[in-house]
Amino acid sequence: MKLENMFFEVRYVDAEGEAFEISSKSQINSETDKYAKKYAEKVISGCSSDGELVSVNLNLSVPESIREKLGEHFCDNEECYAVEITTDEVNLYALSDNGLTYAVSTLLQLIESGNVREMLLFDYPDKKVRGYRVYTPGRESFEAFRNVVDMLVYYKYNAIMLEVGGAMEYKRHPEINEKWVEFCKEVNKTPYEAERIQKKTHPEWQKNSIHADNGNGSFITQTEMRELIAYCRERGLRVMPEVPSLSHCDYIVMAHPDIKERAEDTYPDTYCPSNPKSYELVFDILDEVIDVFEPEYVNIGHDECYTLAKCPLCRDKDPVDLYVGDIEKINNYLKAKGIKSIMWAEKFFDNIYLPEPDGSIHGYGGTGDPAWDVPRCIGCVGKVPKDILLFHWYWSLCTGKEEKDIRDLGYKMLFGNFQPVVFSKDYRARSNDIEGAFVSNWGSFEPQYMQRNAQNFNLTSAAYILWNSEYDSDMRNMLVDRVKDELYRRYKQTLGDDIIELVHTTDHDRAYKVFYDGFYIVPEDWEIGKHVVTYTDGTKEELPVIFGYNIRSSAEGMNVDSGSTEAKSTAYVEILGASKPVVIDGKMYYITSYKNPYPEKTIEKIECVAYDGITIEASYDLAVK
Repeated sequence: MKLENMFFEVRYVDAEGEAFEISSKSQINSETDKYAKKYAEKVISGCSSDGELVSVNLNLSVPESIREKLGEHFCDNEECYAVEITTDEVNLYALSDNGLTYAVSTLLQLIESGNVREMLLFDYPDKKVRGYRVYTPGRESFEAFRNVVDMLVYYKYNAIMLEVGGAMEYKRHPEINEKWVEFCKEVNKTPYEAERIQKKTHPEWQKNSIHADNGNGSFITQTEMRELIAYCRERGLRVMPEVPSLSHCDYIVMAHPDIKERAEDTYPDTYCPSNPKSYELVFDILDEVIDVFEPEYVNIGHDECYTLAKCPLCRDKDPVDLYVGDIEKINNYLKAKGIKSIMWAEKFFDNIYLPEPDGSIHGYGGTGDPAWDVPRCIGCVGKVPKDILLFHWYWSLCTGKEEKDIRDLGYKMLFGNFQPVVFSKDYRARSNDIEGAFVSNWGSFEPQYMQRNAQNFNLTSAAYILWNSEYDSDMRNMLVDRVKDELYRRYKQTLGDDIIELVHTTDHDRAYKVFYDGFYIVPEDWEIGKHVVTYTDGTKEELPVIFGYNIRSSAEGMNVDSGSTEAKSTAYVEILGASKPVVIDGKMYYITSYKNPYPEKTIEKIECVAYDGITIEASYDLAVK
C-alpha cells in the first residue's frame, strides 16, 4: 500500500484522520538501549517544537492486540515491525532491535512526507539479505562513509561488506601497505593511468579493475578500522570483510614478486597457487583481518581470475584444479576458525562472449577466453565446496535456468553488483530462491561520486525492490520515476530551507563514464558554465553548471515521442540527485537547486554564462525558495 509522497510501499497500512506534527518535546520510552533508542531521540529532536506532544514508545514485541488487528497481514518475521499512531501515542513494535530501527526509519519517513496521522502500519522485507559492498574508506573520507552508513539505515539495509586488500594496516607485513601506497600513487598520477596499466602494458593478455580507490590509495590503522566496524554494527549492519584472494591480489604480489604467477607481468595481480609461501602470506593476512573484524563471513574474492597455470610450478596442471584447490585451502582455513566463506562466482557460468568496441569478440570477464589467455573454469561447478555462499554478479548475462541448475546442486546465492533497473527480465521468478542482494560501490563515498556512479540511485531502488514482494522487471520505469523524485527530495534536504531553484539544459553531450578503477573527477573538465546571481545590493554569487552532475544533454535518456524515461540509461541515472529531469516541449530539461548564500537579500537577476561555445538554456521562473 502507498502513502502519499512516501517512497516505500508497505505491506499493510490503515490510516485515517488529519495529519499532524509531532513535537520535539515528546517523551521517548524504550525497552531497548540499542541504536533504535538513540535514533528515535534524534528523529524526535528534529521535529517542530510547535507540534503535538505524544508519547513515543519502542517495544521489543508485537502484542496480541496488534496481531489481531493485522489478521492475515501479520507475519512472524524476525525483521518485521509495526507503527501504531494515535492522537497521544506513537507505538513502535518489533521482534528484534533491527526491526525497531526500521520502525524508527519509517516514522522519520512519515514525518518527512507529512503522513503522521492515526494509523496502523506493518511491514517486513522481501529479502533476508540487503547489503552494500564497498571499499575501505580513506581517512579523509570517514565522514562521507558514515553518512553513507546512515543512508543504509534510513533505507533499511542490514549488511555491509568492506574490501580490505592493501587498505588496512598489516602489523605482520608492513611491506604490503608500503607497496600498496607506492602502487596507488602511480595509478592515480592521471585519470588515464589505470587504463594504460591494464590495457597497454601487456595487451596480449587480459587484466581488469585495479582497486586503487580502496583506502583512497592508502591504508588505515587497525584501530580506525575497528571504529568504522563498530559504527556499522551499532546501527544493525552485519559487517563482512572482503579479502581478495588468488585474483586482484596486486596488494600482495607487488610486495612479494617471487610468488607471482606470471613472471613477465610488470604489475602482477595473481599469486602462484602451488607455492607454499602464497598461503603463508594469505593466512597471515586473514588472521589479522579476522582479529579486527571478528566476522561470521569472509568474502574470499576469486573474481576475474585471468591468470592460471603459467609459472613453472603450475603450467602442467589443470587450471580448474588450481582454482578449486586454492578455494578449498582458504575455505578450510576459515572453517577451522568457525567462519563461513563467500566468493564471487562468475566461473560457474560458461563462456559468455560479447563484442569489444573494435568489433572483435572476446569472453566476458572471468568466464574464459582462449583468445585473451583466460582459462575456462566451468569445471569448478560441483567441485567448489557447497558450503560457500556464491556472490552471483553475472545475472545480466545468464539465464534463470543456469542459475537454477547451480542451485539444484546445493549452492546458495546472493545477487552481487546488483543494479535493479538493469535487471531487465524476470526478476521475480529468478529471485524467488535467492537469499538477497548486494549493491556494489567500486569508487568513492564523496557525494558527487555517489551520485554520478549511480550509487545513490542503485541503493535507493534496490531498497525498494528488496522490501517489496510485488516488484517485477516490468515495473522498472515506474521505479526510475519514483527514485528520481526521492533523490531530488533528499538532495534539496541537504541544502536546507533557503535555496535557489532553476531549470536548465544544454546541447552539449559526452559519453557517460564511471569514476573508479583509477578514473577520477577533474572538476574543471566538467564545469561547462555558471549562473551568476546578482542581488539588489550589488552582491554577486556564481553557481557552477557541472555536466553529469546538475545538467546533461537536452536529448538524454528518453523517448522524445512518448516522453518516457528509459530505465536502462546509465547516463540518465547519473544526473539523479542534484537535478530532476523533466520533459518540456519534447526536450529534456533539468530542475536543479543551489543553496542560497544570502537568503536575507533580494535577488535582482540571474544570468547564465556558458563556456567554450557551449549553449546552455535556462529558466529562472522558479527563482528563490
